[in-house]
Amino acid sequence: MPNPSFEYHSNCTFALLPNAMPWCVAHSGGIQSTYYNMCIANPYTTPSQYIDACFNSFQMPRTGVSYIDISSFVLSATQESSVPQVKLTDTLKVGKAYCVTYYVSVWNNAKYTIDKLGALLTPTPFPCFVPGGPTVAIAGQYTPQVVTTPGVAIGDTLNWTEVSGTFTALGNEAHLAIGDFFTHSQHYIQNTYPTNCNALAYYYVDDVSVEEVEIAKAKNDTLIMQGDSAMIGLNNSEAALFSWQPTTGLSCSNCPNPKASPTITTTYTVTKTQCKSVTSDVITVTVSPVGIDEVGMPNVELRILPNPASDILNVTSRFDFEKIELLSITGQTLLSEIVNSKTYLLQLQNFAEGIYFVRVVYANGLSTVKKVIKQ
Repeated sequence: MPNPSFEYHSNCTFALLPNAMPWCVAHSGGIQSTYYNMCIANPYTTPSQYIDACFNSFQMPRTGVSYIDISSFVLSATQESSVPQVKLTDTLKVGKAYCVTYYVSVWNNAKYTIDKLGALLTPTPFPCFVPGGPTVAIAGQYTPQVVTTPGVAIGDTLNWTEVSGTFTALGNEAHLAIGDFFTHSQHYIQNTYPTNCNALAYYYVDDVSVEEVEIAKAKNDTLIMQGDSAMIGLNNSEAALFSWQPTTGLSCSNCPNPKASPTITTTYTVTKTQCKSVTSDVITVTVSPVGIDEVGMPNVELRILPNPASDILNVTSRFDFEKIELLSITGQTLLSEIVNSKTYLLQLQNFAEGIYFVRVVYANGLSTVKKVIKQ
């Protein structure tokens, strides 16, 4: 999302949305969206505006020093509203779930409030407002992918209200438009501030985002020895809320990828909330009371690198060894190879994540055992 909170601008004199590059207003027959910034002189500065007795307001930006507005002509024959739009940094991917979010706050002197503010994603943009340029009808002509609850007017002048929702992309969406996409007759209109003297539903807008929704991910079930730990999450660090249950033995219960060190076999559930999407996943950490002690011959200088490893272990010894074995945590032989060398590349690609033991057997019949971790 380019310029998501409208902080980047070309100058401190132009108080219309195109100043917040690369945003513009769809030329729908509605009015322009105003651009407010701390560096712009009154009446278009933040946080306080005074245009006249009918148009004065106060609101702190949700983030940064800038915001814009959208308006709808509630008592006018004009159905169209101001609709800000922008080209996304990337075209959305087919079949992927996305979350669209922006925040609104009602102008103090807005007489009316409305329901069904929304977000519309399209393959091509509407024409940007240019004096004398072509116009396009938007109100009642399109179905936005994201719409706030019908019948519930957004009316908070003090706080920022979240407008958000998720949808599955067709794979050709490259432009985002936000605001009011409905005719007056399709709205629930509330006369929230009847003593105010303008006839608009008027909203500040800040912090617009479009992000791919990732489902909650736990790692594969794993086996550990008592006293050991294992990372159990497989989540990215995108903005989301995480909750792990139960919390016993966890390094943290609300981070994406905690470490678990339970004393008994435990099944953990991770719940992830991203935008309006809630997903979950589970992992069972089996705790084995039966272990294999690391033992070895003196002075053999057995080295196993890397450890932990994902695919290949490089096993190196000071002396030639005849055989190498890979053992499970319970002592089961999973792999056995004749070597007769000081080095061996042990392939782990076909083994699950977890704890294993490598046993190297020498010509004199003695052996050395080392614990390794496959991740």
